[in-house]
Amino acid sequence: MSDQAQDKKAQILNAAAAVLAKSGVQRLSFDNIAYEAGLSRQLVRYYYSDLDALMVELCDHLAGIYYKLLVGGILEVKKVERLDFFLDFFFDLAAGHPMPINLETYDALVAYSVGAPQLKVRMCDQYRTLGQAVVHELAIAHPELGKAACEELSFMFVSMMHAHWSFVASLGYSRDHSKLARKAIDRLIKSYLADASDVPVIERPWSREA
Repeated sequence: MSDQAQDKKAQILNAAAAVLAKSGVQRLSFDNIAYEAGLSRQLVRYYYSDLDALMVELCDHLAGIYYKLLVGGILEVKKVERLDFFLDFFFDLAAGHPMPINLETYDALVAYSVGAPQLKVRMCDQYRTLGQAVVHELAIAHPELGKAACEELSFMFVSMMHAHWSFVASLGYSRDHSKLARKAIDRLIKSYLADASDVPVIERPWSREA
């Protein structure tokens, strides 16, 4: 794909993110995306034949932005500090490394996924990948934690983080609640560290219904 084509697709994806953030799923259409992007509807349809395909690529596009910012921040901290940075970043508490401003867009993606199986699978895969990264960082920071504990903590962190930002982005709760949620994660980790057993609560965290 040429650089020009990649630029046009990025322009379209950013416009779709803006429409979702400002107006939600209800206003998502090729016409509104084209207007936001300053492009013709025909050109948008040239790159994306249907909205489902566009939304899947938007999901990947946003994940790439987060990944780039997260990796950039991790490279600047010492190994022993990586878990704290990782958790701080996703609650927008990492000094000098703000989260992207697209929280409403992610919430709208979840709403859209209800009727879009491909997007739902993609989002589940990305959240599980994030969970696996948390498992890795927990194992490095707290080698005394067993595999089951790390898996359970990873699921609790990701689900708490998503619910927190849904409350902030869609329902308008204060971003100050980031401090509360982040502190709760620390307390949760400490509770697992205080429990010497590694008996799983459920057999397969991150499993989905067939």
